Amino acid sequence: MRTVTDWNEGWRFRKCPDVLPDPALPLEGEAVTLPHTWYTDDDYYRGNAVYQKQFSLTPTQGQQVFVRFHGVDKTCEVYLNGRKIGGHRGGYTIFALELTDGLAADGNNLLTVQVNNEVGETVSPLSGDFASFGGIHRKVELICTGAVHFPVCYHGTSGVLLRTRMEGNKGVLTAEIPGGDTLPADVQVCYTLCDPDGAEVLRQTLSPAGTARLELGNPRLWNGRKDPALYQVTAELVRQGETLDAVALTVGFRRYSVDPDKGFFLNGEHLKLRGVAKHQDTAGVFSAAGEDNWRTDIDLITEMGANAVRLSHYPHPQRVYELCDERGLAVWAEIPLLKLTLNEELLQNAADQLTEMILQNLHHPSIFFWGLQNEIAIFGDKPYMAERVGRLNELAHRLDPDRLTSSANLNAVECDSVLNRVTDVTAYNVYFGWYYGKMPDHAKFLDEFHRVNPAMPLAISEYGADCNPAFHSDTPRVNDYTEEFQALYHETVYPYMAQRDFVWGSFVWNMFDFVSAIRNAGGVKSRNIKGLVTFDRKTRKDAFYYYKALWSEDPFVHIAQRRYVNRAAETMTVKVYSNQPQVTLTVNGESRMAPVENGSACFASVPLQNGENRVTAQAGACTDSAVFCRVAEPDAAYVYVDQDPGLNVRNWFVDEAEEARLFPEDAYSLRDRLSTLLANPKAAATVDTLQPVIGKLMHEAPDTFTLEQVIRHEKPDVAEEDIKALNLALTAIPKV
Repeated sequence: MRTVTDWNEGWRFRKCPDVLPDPALPLEGEAVTLPHTWYTDDDYYRGNAVYQKQFSLTPTQGQQVFVRFHGVDKTCEVYLNGRKIGGHRGGYTIFALELTDGLAADGNNLLTVQVNNEVGETVSPLSGDFASFGGIHRKVELICTGAVHFPVCYHGTSGVLLRTRMEGNKGVLTAEIPGGDTLPADVQVCYTLCDPDGAEVLRQTLSPAGTARLELGNPRLWNGRKDPALYQVTAELVRQGETLDAVALTVGFRRYSVDPDKGFFLNGEHLKLRGVAKHQDTAGVFSAAGEDNWRTDIDLITEMGANAVRLSHYPHPQRVYELCDERGLAVWAEIPLLKLTLNEELLQNAADQLTEMILQNLHHPSIFFWGLQNEIAIFGDKPYMAERVGRLNELAHRLDPDRLTSSANLNAVECDSVLNRVTDVTAYNVYFGWYYGKMPDHAKFLDEFHRVNPAMPLAISEYGADCNPAFHSDTPRVNDYTEEFQALYHETVYPYMAQRDFVWGSFVWNMFDFVSAIRNAGGVKSRNIKGLVTFDRKTRKDAFYYYKALWSEDPFVHIAQRRYVNRAAETMTVKVYSNQPQVTLTVNGESRMAPVENGSACFASVPLQNGENRVTAQAGACTDSAVFCRVAEPDAAYVYVDQDPGLNVRNWFVDEAEEARLFPEDAYSLRDRLSTLLANPKAAATVDTLQPVIGKLMHEAPDTFTLEQVIRHEKPDVAEEDIKALNLALTAIPKV
């Protein structure tokens, strides 16, 4: 019989920036426990490192021994007693290697794992606004079996591939044993199916060769958060009544579809997917997270009332998918393809990672979408991209004919691009009102896409705004990083998606702040701070409660802006989030009532007395309280001061008329994409002649960026007035 043992203790670790040590010799390094990453905010090391484990093991007669890694970031080579036994290219999927033949006769063994997390050119991800942390950042297991067993090393799977579908009222479970036709003729597989209450409902013994088909009449359906009903399948290899090996997996039965006009349907009922995106890392442990971290994350997601999660931008640990199964969250799973070049080896690696992700996760009923790419056109929408993603799309459907494939494009991809017609459904990462444009542009974009692509189901895969909850303002504006602007952003843009049935889902970017070593947003180093919850999971930002008010059925009331304590005004507006119909507000003993609209009740011109003002909100049986202080002068600590301001075009104008004059639609300006400017010799020459430094950036940066974005990001040594003069010169060139 199979035994599986956690193998996380007793490892040694060392970074090796120069020369890799001999894998046959004991390693001099620090003692570590897995999972482990070498990343720190002060040292984003990209290079080689070595892990090593000394262990005692001599297999018994007929026993086979394997090691299973649940994730090594990003590539690795594995040696047993100095001899290479295998490796892996990709940091987020499971792989297993056999140790049996290489084990030492005296039982004293040395396992050495050489790990590398450099960017490279052939293993995804090549880029991305997140960290490649490095390390054996997921658990390791030692597996011992008898001579006859399910295949342990088949693409990191359990050795049993399970698929479910509904045919009428009948649940169909198909099971496949890779290499089953090579097992001894007297070996069979006994399948047992237990219902969500644990009662056995089906038992059948079949040949391990080919595909087994098991049928169950009227199964209890996996129905999202309403009823995430799970069945357990146990597969046993048996010979003359003796069990030789066993694997147990959970499955679910459900029907689903996506209509380009009406959206997502689960078991025949329309279900708007109200989702968030989530990265793997958390404070203290970064990517080497564990069960407690994952449960905390899923608890927060479900507390807010979300019913879907985009597990981005790579496969997540098996246990996370299991928690989504158990809690009824619809999942978008994806591979880390964020940059696609003409390198064939890179495409093959994407295919390998896709194969592993799909085969390892076939049985999870929570997964509905296989994501094939994210923003690959950020450096330009090239013709070869659709063809290559098409190859991945065909592979996904061969491996799993029953699920849908998806893509996440960005604003650089035009609505009529062929990239929007490769996968079964598509989605966009959009940031109107944050990185570009205005918040109402979301509505214009959604309607235009649906007009151009009436047969393609559309979702919004990312949208959001950065927020440092230490900063506050009565007049929030873009790039002030205030908690108030983030809340205003979500309150404004989410209804555009919610009100359109043809938008099958939306995924807030992001549920949690996460590591991005290239960032210093809002005074927070090495973080993307678009999360609704802080990196340490301790602070729910106000926008969290906005979504809770719209999505959660658990009654609550929450006074917003409670961290904006000191107020230098005679009155204030008090905003209260709630999912109840109305809120009663009491301030210094005086009460008033207001209805809840779009998740909040707002009380304008609330008078403040000098010093403390106690505020209480009541909605039904729920209450909340906060204290605000009237002070003589505005509190400067609430204001973000950009230490490297660079370009801030939004300070050039004060109203829409001025903006239209500075950036006319019928002439060129800083807001044109580089591809547009470069296509017009006069416009390109104007930039090159007036500002050669900016011209150099124009020729080197991705041509899907606007010139404004390039200047803001690169911060060239050019005076603000000279940049204004450049923009004015461009506006003198009409577009034909």
